Amino acid sequence: MPLTTSNRSSLTHEDTIEALAALLTQYYTVQLLLPSHSTAQISQPPHTPPPAVLSQWQKAGMSNLVIETLKQLPFLSSEGNREVAPDTRALDYLNAESEALDVWKDPFCLSQEGKEKVEGYLRNAVPLTSCIGRDGWLLLWDLDTNNIYEIRDKDLQEAPTQPPPKGAPKHYYKHFPHKPALSVLKNWIERTKKLDWVPDPETGIWMQKHEDDLEETGRYDALKQLYFYCGWPQRFDQETFLTRYTLLSRSRGWDD
Repeated sequence: MPLTTSNRSSLTHEDTIEALAALLTQYYTVQLLLPSHSTAQISQPPHTPPPAVLSQWQKAGMSNLVIETLKQLPFLSSEGNREVAPDTRALDYLNAESEALDVWKDPFCLSQEGKEKVEGYLRNAVPLTSCIGRDGWLLLWDLDTNNIYEIRDKDLQEAPTQPPPKGAPKHYYKHFPHKPALSVLKNWIERTKKLDWVPDPETGIWMQKHEDDLEETGRYDALKQLYFYCGWPQRFDQETFLTRYTLLSRSRGWDD
């Protein structure tokens, strides 16, 4: 069976994939409500990757478990590859031109440190997102344990609280905090619905409260209030939101 490894219940893993895929679809569907994702689409499984893409996966060293799992996951596809959280992008493994494969091979950029044989050390794990800045998140799904590691880029810049396993490369993910995969995704969906982070409708950049307080612009609070006023997320009226955003931006001098 394609999704089995030694001592694994393939039924349990397949059930987890199905549940996780449903949550990813729900998460991406919320993202599609945003003006910054107006051109994005969700590629629904099951997938039959083009031969060129499948060949890239195999040459990168992906296990059969990883490959078969990717075939069962939805992906958020967009030309601009906008953020889904602060400094965080969703990975589209079906797009041969995307960063997804490079992130899988070396999510912690160890090759930039002059290490030998650093690519492909994730083994049975799948990065769902990539960090593009200090506040970004790498969501790393461990297929052997069905846990997701929530790793912030700023965590990688600091000394780890626990040493990595003996013989593992620096910043090996096993020593980072983790939770069951389904609970992590449910939390991310709720945080997006509650607007713990607020996306700018023009740039697609997600703002955080503490950063806006430092700049004293009031942009975070004003935009968050506007999103909710326009029905976010259940009855979100994007047209009304954009109209009111334009007026708000002019009145606050944000477009100066």
